[in-house]
Amino acid sequence: MGKGFHKFSKWFVPHKKRVHIAVFFLSLFMIPGALTALQPIDMESYEMESPELTAQTIINDEFSNSEIILGFVVSARDPEFVPSLEEWSPVPTMSDGAPDYSSLPDVGEMVEAGKPWQGISAPKGGIVNLTVLQELDAKKQIVFDHVLAPALKPLVNDVTGHQYNGVMTLSDIFRGFMNGTSILTQPGINSLGIATPAPTNWTDCGVLDCLEFDDPNVTQDHIDLAALRMADAPENNFLRWLSLDRGFFPDINSLQTGPIGGELQLDGSWANAIQGLGRWSASSTWLLIQYDSAKLEEMGWEVIWKDAHQEKAVKFTDDGVIIGGYRLDDGSLVVHPPRYNKTVCQELQDASGGCSSEWSYMDLEGKLRSSDRTTITLLVGQGVNVEVNRELQSSAGLIILMGLVIIGLLYISLRRWTDVAIVLVALGAALLWMQGMIGHVANLTGWLGFAVIARSQFSNLLPILVLALGIDDSLHALHRYKEERKNGATTTAATEVTLTRVGRAIMLTSLTTMSAFAANLFSDVAALRSFGVEAALGILAAFLLTGLWVPLIRLSVDEWMTKRKKDISERQMTHLVSEDLLRKITTTCGKATPALVVAFIAALITIPAAVGMAQLEGDFRVEDFLDERSDFARGVEIVTDRFADEGEPAYLLIEGDVLDPDVYAAIDIFRTEMGILPEGVADKITKLPNGDIDILALDEMVFAAMGSLALDSTPFEAAGWLSDVEGHGMNCSDDGAGPLLDLTDRDCLSFFYGFLVLHGVPGVGPIPDIPTSIVELYIKPNVELDPLKPWQDINGNPAEYDRMLIRFGMTSPEDFPGMGEGLEELWRDLSAFTNLSTGTQEAAGEESEEQPLTWVMVTGRPVTRYIASDAMQNEMQSSLILGSLFVFITLSIGFKSFKQASITLIPILLVVVWLYGLMFAAGSSLNIVTVTIATISLGVGIDYCIHVTERYRESREKGQSHNEALVAVGGACSLALIGSAASDIAGFSVIALSPMGLFSNFGIYSAAMIALSLVASLVLTTAALGILAMLMEGTFRHEMKNKFTAFQEFRKMQNQPSTSVYFEQE
Repeated sequence: MGKGFHKFSKWFVPHKKRVHIAVFFLSLFMIPGALTALQPIDMESYEMESPELTAQTIINDEFSNSEIILGFVVSARDPEFVPSLEEWSPVPTMSDGAPDYSSLPDVGEMVEAGKPWQGISAPKGGIVNLTVLQELDAKKQIVFDHVLAPALKPLVNDVTGHQYNGVMTLSDIFRGFMNGTSILTQPGINSLGIATPAPTNWTDCGVLDCLEFDDPNVTQDHIDLAALRMADAPENNFLRWLSLDRGFFPDINSLQTGPIGGELQLDGSWANAIQGLGRWSASSTWLLIQYDSAKLEEMGWEVIWKDAHQEKAVKFTDDGVIIGGYRLDDGSLVVHPPRYNKTVCQELQDASGGCSSEWSYMDLEGKLRSSDRTTITLLVGQGVNVEVNRELQSSAGLIILMGLVIIGLLYISLRRWTDVAIVLVALGAALLWMQGMIGHVANLTGWLGFAVIARSQFSNLLPILVLALGIDDSLHALHRYKEERKNGATTTAATEVTLTRVGRAIMLTSLTTMSAFAANLFSDVAALRSFGVEAALGILAAFLLTGLWVPLIRLSVDEWMTKRKKDISERQMTHLVSEDLLRKITTTCGKATPALVVAFIAALITIPAAVGMAQLEGDFRVEDFLDERSDFARGVEIVTDRFADEGEPAYLLIEGDVLDPDVYAAIDIFRTEMGILPEGVADKITKLPNGDIDILALDEMVFAAMGSLALDSTPFEAAGWLSDVEGHGMNCSDDGAGPLLDLTDRDCLSFFYGFLVLHGVPGVGPIPDIPTSIVELYIKPNVELDPLKPWQDINGNPAEYDRMLIRFGMTSPEDFPGMGEGLEELWRDLSAFTNLSTGTQEAAGEESEEQPLTWVMVTGRPVTRYIASDAMQNEMQSSLILGSLFVFITLSIGFKSFKQASITLIPILLVVVWLYGLMFAAGSSLNIVTVTIATISLGVGIDYCIHVTERYRESREKGQSHNEALVAVGGACSLALIGSAASDIAGFSVIALSPMGLFSNFGIYSAAMIALSLVASLVLTTAALGILAMLMEGTFRHEMKNKFTAFQEFRKMQNQPSTSVYFEQE
């Protein structure tokens, strides 16, 4: 390799002008590709293959009218911050109509959460306060007036049974109950079809008149009574609308008596409660809004962030500087949602991509929060991309500060502003080339019909990687050039030597770094495969421009300065660390005794670090990625604290002949199994307040439809049901135990499935009115049904259904260890379905007469997020092992020595272990950021050790002794390492100041990684080289024997016996 580089430098240097021109035109060529590469990255888009994501794709495609639910936490405002009605007015909008996010009430003004089942003292009733409820009720009109209102999708309330037009609040529940039309005040019907009394009433209110919610004379006492009766109703669904601190709070002035303290049991009774005067209260509730995703897309909105039009325009307005969807306010960026409407969005959709629905969600949130007086409203779980981009743009100041710090340290290291400028130009060009090559590769492979590039969260880390490598390469090249000039070489000769010697080392470092990341190419995750390709392109750009082009620029600058009679001689200068000290470090560590001490200390550090590394667990804490002070992060915390029993929506996709009665029966078996939780297993499934499992499935709708049929058969008869005829017109048999039907009869199921799809559930008496739009979220026929014969399709064939959904919630999805346990238990509970399926967890099976189902799969955002993150973490750790093997092979070929390859690699493997140990000691966990840094440490850290080993080899090849070679390592090579490490550490330390968890964690651990890599190169590698040299020269045994002999002499002088050992036997 050395001879080849010597020939290359002899040819390369004389053609420097052509090289400069080529670099210029190639840089121009890279610009279009760079623009392509700078595409938006969706934080919740996973480019990978997994059955869970496949199932989610099927749901998105086949159930295209699937809903998007916005959950707003509405909390009572701390009375200390509530302005009087006379002094209060809604927060005015900005001049363009956007909500003024800088003036909204702070989330911290929410009333403090209380303890479970204890309630809160103030305001009276908390969120169940009449004034608070009335304010909450007024917010609905804001939703109806919003630009997204046409996409609202009906909701059915589980407390009252009423249907609402896409918006549902706690006030609606009180209105529905207090007007006497809720299912709680209607006679019921049991499983035998026998009428049962109404659970409660709103006709006898004791000393109070039974007023409606909207009656101007309604008082808090009416609200207290209504809340008590709804809370006492079977299943206690009303309590689900209250936060976990719900409870019957004592008040001797109240008219109501209820259970103070205690806890609700499965049978609806109270344990350890004391009956006393008081009222139900809680700190928070929900405001739920449901949109039809298909309708949103039809109106011009995109529900996927990266598919939408990206807001990048900078505007100077009366409201201030608008940057995309953000406004500069007192030096900070605040959300300033774009002004979207149907016309604008459809035009954008036709041109490139429609409006991002996330911006409109934020617009709606801002308008709802602008009306807060006695409440505090906060959107939770939505808008993550808006928040991530806000924090990224807000961190621009830190990026500039990092650049200034790096420039300062580069000057201290190089002592010439022209050298600093050379490094900056080369780094800028390297970043441009990296993005340009990524964009061109993406375009080329896309044109060829396959995708290689899948931009992901990892792509955001590539510029940092290229900067670190580029600074390292540039400093090694320039310091070697300076060293050769000090030794009397001409500018041309110094450049040739630099390219021959340092160029060879940089080429080897580039190849090994590529090898480290090449392991990602074998990943099953497209994002990681893409990261391997993108990293290789970035490393190539850094090698060409900072490793090879920088010496040519320096030569051209020196020649230009010489023509103008400028002094270009290299003088002695003060560095960050003196050369004498560096040489002392390298020569001392390379001696026998110190080398053994270093090895012993390294072992002492590695053992506990390895123990800590083994105990690291993965999770997904929002503060590890976002600013914990952001509204998004605080929203996640609020939900975790106040609504831990409410889960994030998940789905069970069932494929095959779902009309089979055994499949229908399996639903109830599954529900029962879900309610049995083995001891020690994390409880991840949403439950009702009384502890029952909360699963939404088609069987509940079928039962409701049968109840509706028993109470009023008219709608069913219009759809072909013959009440007085045996078989009812489609061979459906009665169950023989009452007016209900035999649901083990396929023909009965076929009728009810078809009726539900076409008509929903007709509301009557205690039966809620369920629209077809809700039914379609659970099942859809393969072929359009006959309206007059819903058990048949329009072709007259028996109706067929190939897919069905079951819905449930998963609590605390960010708890990854708990999610793993919860999913394992969930699959055990699914045996009722899996026993009927020919498929596996990995893929669907073939159709079979013996088994009606072909596939059963759990999916949904909490599942796919966990699966994707867990897969990425596991793949990254596997890539670390495979990458180490690739690096070792590359080093062995480059050095033509397994020993020197081992000496170079082992110190960096120790660094990886130490880094994981440091993470454990700091209380961090395994996530995408920390695992990525550990992987990068292999690729970047190995470069430090290679430069030491390569400079040592160069000196030894010249005939210098071991000690002289170590002295050479302590010269320009160590100065470059110190300068590079100082610049990188300082830059990463600045990034660590970012409030954004992603940047902060990356900065902290990257700085630690660089510092440990520096120690590994200057201390561990030189110590290993010393041990290897002594072993190869035969001096190790000689020195050890001399030491033992000296020890024997000392013992003899003390007149103490000694034992002959190994060396004397030899």
